[in-house]
Formats: sequence, C-alpha cells, structure tokens
Amino acid sequence: MPSSPPTTTWSRWSGTTGPARTLRSGQCATRFIHSAKPFEGDARREHLVADFLENHAYRIPGAERVESGVGRVDALRKSVTRLGASRVLVASSKSVVEKTPNVDRVQGALAGCAVEVFGGCRQHSPESDIEAMIVAIARHGADAVVSIGGSSIFDTVKIATSRHADRTGAEPIPQIAIPTTLSAGEFTYGAGYTEEETQSKKLALDPRVAPRIVVLDPEVTIDTPAELWLSSGIKALDHALEAVWAIRPHPYVEPLALEAIRLLFENLPSSRDPANLESRAACQFAAWMSISGAGASGMRLSHFLGHQIGARLHIPHGITSCILLPSVMRHLRDKTLAAQGRIAVAMGLSRANLAPEKLADAAADRLETFIADLGLPHSIDAAGGTPEDIDAITVASFAAATQLGLADDLPEGPESIRRILLGGG
Repeated sequence: MPSSPPTTTWSRWSGTTGPARTLRSGQCATRFIHSAKPFEGDARREHLVADFLENHAYRIPGAERVESGVGRVDALRKSVTRLGASRVLVASSKSVVEKTPNVDRVQGALAGCAVEVFGGCRQHSPESDIEAMIVAIARHGADAVVSIGGSSIFDTVKIATSRHADRTGAEPIPQIAIPTTLSAGEFTYGAGYTEEETQSKKLALDPRVAPRIVVLDPEVTIDTPAELWLSSGIKALDHALEAVWAIRPHPYVEPLALEAIRLLFENLPSSRDPANLESRAACQFAAWMSISGAGASGMRLSHFLGHQIGARLHIPHGITSCILLPSVMRHLRDKTLAAQGRIAVAMGLSRANLAPEKLADAAADRLETFIADLGLPHSIDAAGGTPEDIDAITVASFAAATQLGLADDLPEGPESIRRILLGGG
C-alpha cells in the first residue's frame, strides 16, 4: 500500500507547550494542541484509508445550531427570536424545577414569552407524559419548546412534538434543548419511550424533531446530582465506544469518537467539582462528539441492552452503561479486536508490545476501574436488580435483538445476554 500523509488530530492537554489554538465560546476557553502525529502510526493510517474506500452514507443527526459558553443560557431570548417563536412551552422534570434554579433562569431569559412550565417529564419517557405534553402544547398554542434537563426530557418533547404535528397536519414546532447531563440525546432525532402497559422500551425516529438549537452552558450543570452527571458521562463513553466498534464504522465518526474518549477520561473525574467549569465544558463537547455515530454507525449491544434493563428495572440511562459497558467490551473482544486497540490508546494505555488480546483486556479493566473510581454502581444488583429480573430481561432482550439484527453478536442466544448482565462478558 502506498504511504499516506500523516493524519492531523486535535488532543486536549494540560500544561503542554507547542503549537496551540485557543477555542473560545462565550467566557469559556479550552486549549487544544495541534499535532501532526497520527492516532496510532502507520497501522491507523492504513485503517482509515481502507475505510475511505468503502461505500458510506451519513445523515447529519442533530441540531442546525449549537450555542456554547458560560452564561450562554442568558441569551435564550435571541435564540427564540431566531426561530420566529413567541409562545414557548418550557419542559423539564420535577427535580430540575424544584431543586435547581435553572427553570427560573430560563423563564427570566425568555423575557415573558414562556406560556407554561411543563415540569412533569419522568425518567424513560412514559407515554402518559407524552400525551400530557401534547395537551399542553395545544392548550397554549405553543410555537416552540425550550427543554432543560437530560435525555428523558428531550425524548418526551421529541415524541410529543412529532405526534402533535401528525395529529394537526402542521409542521412540528421547533425545539431548543439545554442539557444538564452528558447523555447527548439533544443531538439526535431518535427518542426512546416506555410503553407503560408492557414496561418495554420503544424507539421512535423522526428527522423533523431533532432540536433546532442546542445550548451548551456548563453553568446549568452545577446543580446536577453528582451520580447523574458522572453516570451520564459514562453514557457518552458508551456512545463513543459503540461508534468505534460499530458493525458499520464510518471514517468521519471514528476520530470524533476517539477524541470523545480521550476528553472524558481526562476531564470527567475532575468535573466532579461543580466549580470546575472548564472540565465540565470539555465533557459537554466530548458528549457532542460521542453522539456523531448516530448519523451512520448505529448501535450495538451496550446501547440496546441498556434500553432494555433501563425500562424494565427503572434504572437511569447512565447507570445502565456503567453496568453493561465493561462486560460488553469483553464479550465483543474477539470480534472487535482492532477497534478495541484504538480505544485502548484513546484511554491513555500504551501498546508496549502487548498482544492485541492483552491490550483489549487491559482496556476493559481500565474502563471498569474508571467507573468504580467514580463511585458509580457497576452491577445489576448494586443498582437494585434481582436474579428474577435478569431471567425476564434475558428472554425478552434476545427476541428484540433478533428483530434488530444483533443476534450475530449473541452466539449462545439468551445465555450470551445472561452472561453480559451478570458481568461475565
């Protein structure tokens, strides 16, 4: 194969000298060091060249505009004006409304154009919440929704605006999303919801209802509970890892996913201090990068199983990733060995003449330790599940996996799922 030019990458470092640019958003500055060093030398370049020659399709998955920086939420009225809206429904959850100043701050920034605060969005987006929001939109003639919180809130809004449009024959009303976690649902047009009668998680896809504007302001994350913030960071890692070891990897997506892994391993631990806005902003950008695979790469086992156990056991999205991700990594090792080597390097591990299998094992151990050091639950029983729950989830999940074309990753059928859920890989 002819030699290829060096790959240019962007990596964030602390206290490193060299050619640099400072990227500023509002009052928040993050320093990136430009390096001509490729991700992993010649082998990495050959991998990318091979990917470039494949047939690919990529759909831009999310917002048409991302506004970022400390204090950016205070400019919300300009964002609403940009959408041509004047009657805004504010959507959030009971905890965000009652335990943080964020909704009051949003209402103040909207300067009188908020018609109602819909504070009833619950975890995993039950259908009854969706229907209640549709009623609120119609009652006020709302022409935009500003949502603030995590992915369950954004999912509720996306499905509500989609169904409202279908029922009225109008275009969906536009959304502005302000995330307080790192789950990154604000960057996609997909939404999960819970069918309450069966307690099963369903997926809705409607390209019309991705939030038009996303506002990344680290200040609004200050009051996010520590476990929620950190576990949603593991959810972002989940997105990134699944993009790298995807069944249909994409050469545009992978560099972003690898950079997301680097940024999260470097910044998520220090972001435990709510006052460390630089680390929190870096994590927000990492979450944005991590979700780029939604436009091309699709999901694999961790994301899929996370939705299954989350809806059935009422476990938050981020905690499902803490439970599943190391085990899924071990389970997929032999099928995704080269990808796991690149992931290991992004985590900060050295190849050091390790065999590919040993490097992948070291990466899974590194991930498991990383999660544990953050003080997060990393087993179903630690999150409140029981052996009986595992039995029910195993059977239902394998049937769903077969429908989604994921059965090839489960060579022993339901028993493969059982081992993953029990942490055996």
